[in-house]
Amino acid sequence: MQLDLRHLAEKNAMAYRENRSYLQGYDAAGQAHAPLSPKYREKAGWVWAVERVRADLHRKDPEKERFFALLYHLDEPGSRSSRSKQMVKLSMELCVTPSTLYRWREGILADLLLAAVQAGVLKPF
Repeated sequence: MQLDLRHLAEKNAMAYRENRSYLQGYDAAGQAHAPLSPKYREKAGWVWAVERVRADLHRKDPEKERFFALLYHLDEPGSRSSRSKQMVKLSMELCVTPSTLYRWREGILADLLLAAVQAGVLKPF
């Protein structure tokens, strides 16, 4: 079985809001004193990775950070339109060519994978 890391990063970026809600619910339920489950640690690691990449992008290139937030619906739910339609719409909104957005997306996903390794949720070796 071949592990598609890019797909894994994209899936966890899309699940960011859901993962944050899970962590907040876990903490609100008063389970913070109990040993952390592997599921909690994994979700927390991916949330940390997304927030780390987002903060880094905000500091270096706010336009890329905005693209990241809009593409993966980090702040609010988005439409379930096809990825290509979404990229065209974002290219018009951000006044950037679609090819540039695809290049940005690949760089963001690479950064997200590195942050996931730092968080310990992804062990490439």
